[in-house]
Amino acid sequence: MKRDELIIVFTKPAEPGKVMTGLHPILTPEEAAEFHLAALADTLAAAKRTLRGPVELYVAGDQDDVAELRALHPAHKVRQQCEGDLGDRLIHAFAESFARGVQRTLILGSDHPTLPPSYIADALQQLEEADVVIGPARDGGHYAVAIRRTSWPEARIIFRRIPWSTEGVLRTSLERADLVDLDVVLMPDWYDVDSPDDLQVLRGDARADSSCARFLHEVDRRRS
Repeated sequence: MKRDELIIVFTKPAEPGKVMTGLHPILTPEEAAEFHLAALADTLAAAKRTLRGPVELYVAGDQDDVAELRALHPAHKVRQQCEGDLGDRLIHAFAESFARGVQRTLILGSDHPTLPPSYIADALQQLEEADVVIGPARDGGHYAVAIRRTSWPEARIIFRRIPWSTEGVLRTSLERADLVDLDVVLMPDWYDVDSPDDLQVLRGDARADSSCARFLHEVDRRRS
């Protein structure tokens, strides 16, 4: 059955020493991996609160990692990301979604656990008129990208030859969009949680019943 909208969350396996490494000054590698899973849970909860359609998980790992996430989140379809850089993986995920008949697809990362659900819903709504909607991250990247099916495959260009993991990601994507006259809407910016300062901001933003808040409470309890 064709779907009108789809939300995809990109994530990584919770492997200590390989996720949330910017938090290691104040969290152990094991705690950072725990926090990664808490952030993922809160990101999924935010996506579900939009009530706009299904939410799927795409993990940058092997089939064992896929199976682990399926066990943790049985209500969600879990797929394996393809090989290649982030641009290749985003292109593959969007193409797969549109091939299934989805009309509007939004992909977001799992390291923005306090992102307001209204931002996600607004981004999908903006696709009624825009070709692409991008949520700018405060580090120069983006926390989400939404594309409508009628703008594909032209919109692939915004993921080509991008300096990933630098402050030039958003700027370069917008320059690529201009080359093919894509109508791009920018949403309000938001922050990644990848430094101790970001974690401090999250302490003030996180819902009291969120997985991240519970994780931080447990860490504080262990150290008291």
